[in-house]
Amino acid sequence: MRDSRTAILERIRSGRSGAPVQSVPVPVSLSPRPAMEPSVVVDQFVREAEAVGAIVHRTDGRDIAVEIVLGILADAGVNRFVSWEPADLPIPELVEAVIDRGIRLVEAPSLAASKELVRDWTAVAGAEAGLTGAVGGLADTGTVILRSGPGRARLAWLLPPLHVVVLHSPFIYPTLQAFMGARGEMVGRSSHVAFVTGPSRTADIEQTLTIGVHGPKEVRIVLVDHDRDTPAVGGARARADDADR
Repeated sequence: MRDSRTAILERIRSGRSGAPVQSVPVPVSLSPRPAMEPSVVVDQFVREAEAVGAIVHRTDGRDIAVEIVLGILADAGVNRFVSWEPADLPIPELVEAVIDRGIRLVEAPSLAASKELVRDWTAVAGAEAGLTGAVGGLADTGTVILRSGPGRARLAWLLPPLHVVVLHSPFIYPTLQAFMGARGEMVGRSSHVAFVTGPSRTADIEQTLTIGVHGPKEVRIVLVDHDRDTPAVGGARARADDADR
């Protein structure tokens, strides 16, 4: 007993004294993945997004995309919505089109107006839908990437039960690695970037799945096809990729 205890203590002391620890190197492949055709990437994104519960609408026209968004809101019986600023949406005229259909825009509260903050939060909490853009998508997981900041309130996609996100399909990338290689500098200058994969879901210890506990119950993705030279997010502010510091 005494000898065993002594041996154990000696091993502990040896470790504390800085004795070298053997490590096994993990092989890392530095070879890039073969390039995928853009249509294949988008098709994979649609499959993966729908597999995690999102509903995807795809079109090649801006006007049609606007009608799709209006139809989504009408079918859901939306009376109030919260939105990113028009200049930060892929299709800036969307906000005006929604308002013209008689749906009330609820302004996101500003910390500068602290006296009205409680009232503003109450109004936003009653919005049935949130409208946002996205800076990209990941085909391998069906994820949309959101960069919040001035004019791009997080609560637009966190608080309402329905989240409608408009994304230009050429800005869907095969993997996170590919996205960061193309737009990593912009992400590095942002104060908050969210990766959203389908509706919010959680499960308890009995594995009972509940949708919409920590975010929207329904996510609708409107994909708009066009050439990659077209601005990805719309508006001068987004094109400048301003830093949210």
